[in-house]
Amino acid sequence: MSNSRLLEGVRAFSPLLQAYEAGYTKEDIRDSINEALIGEFENHSMLERYGLDLLTVESVNVTKVKMNNWSKSVYDKTLDMRRNVLAKDETKCAEIVAQWEQSIGKALSLYWSAAKFEYHKSELPLDDYAYELLRNIGAVIEGTLQVYLKELFHLVSSFNGAEVSYSQVASMSLGQVVNQLSSNLEDDNIFTLPPWMVPLNQWRNIAQHFSVNTDDNHIVCKYGSRNQHEIILTREELFAVAQAVFLLFSAVRTSQTIFVLDNADSLSSHCKGFKRKEDDESFQFCVGAASQGFEVTELEITTDKAFAKLCDVTDDLSLQRALHASQFVYQLWVLSKSDKVILKYVLKSNDKTLVTKANSEDCEKVFNGEQPFSYLSEVVEYIVEELSVAEIKA
Repeated sequence: MSNSRLLEGVRAFSPLLQAYEAGYTKEDIRDSINEALIGEFENHSMLERYGLDLLTVESVNVTKVKMNNWSKSVYDKTLDMRRNVLAKDETKCAEIVAQWEQSIGKALSLYWSAAKFEYHKSELPLDDYAYELLRNIGAVIEGTLQVYLKELFHLVSSFNGAEVSYSQVASMSLGQVVNQLSSNLEDDNIFTLPPWMVPLNQWRNIAQHFSVNTDDNHIVCKYGSRNQHEIILTREELFAVAQAVFLLFSAVRTSQTIFVLDNADSLSSHCKGFKRKEDDESFQFCVGAASQGFEVTELEITTDKAFAKLCDVTDDLSLQRALHASQFVYQLWVLSKSDKVILKYVLKSNDKTLVTKANSEDCEKVFNGEQPFSYLSEVVEYIVEELSVAEIKA
């Protein structure tokens, strides 16, 4: 994946940079997040534990999901069911969540990889457009959403007293999971996309088997192995189907994320964390910088050297902002473990810079607990004058 795709993705998937550019302060953003999420957390003190980079994304997701009655119902019912399982048997709930932790982590990595490579399809001919959009729909359902639904079904089964294993649930068909979850949530159509009323698993089948024909203006989709059904869509209607699938995914994923964040203390004894891919960690580094009002516009990592350029999107001209940005040199080392780490901070006006250079040996002392974080301010090299990129990277 090219770095340009990754860096552009921060603006696409996180509203932090736009908020700072609009003049909001870090405190304003935190207050807005707390207002949006306080009603979603049963343990309100947990909100203070998480950074702006994480909570901003989730506050936007919650707001978006709750704007639609159908997706709000999915979100509320799946979140309530998780809480019921936890209340009945905390240990069993934590064990099941932990069993699915790695699968969900991998599914999310697949989702973000696909999202970062996404492009506008509006200019494609109808047959290519149908193929590409159905490919996206099938990938989201099969590769990501299905995993969340199976984890939820495993929890629901435990709540109902059934003894099922991870492998048994993992081997179930999507249709089985959708049907049984719908029954347990007392809503036969909860995973049926309105207004077409075609079940989620059938949209997956249409996409996976590409059961589609096109004429000049319409996309004809067929589904059903015995009694075959047909649905005729325009280009705009197929796009609406894709939006509905992504909204359903967002509702299910967000309910799981809020549940885990809210109950981290109860779940942590069993959940061990998921090791992100390098691209995911780079993306998180960029989002972390954005949470403080810095946009990463360049990022290059090799074994010998890591370089990042952070541009301030605020109008703050204080030295404190530059020093705050310089602290990301350590996070860049944590990401890269490179021998030399170089971070260039640039004012919004683009007329002043602060370059911070650090060595792996010094960062490692902080990482291992041999030295406090303040130690870095004593050993890093600061360069205030403007230099060319070639000179800075030397």
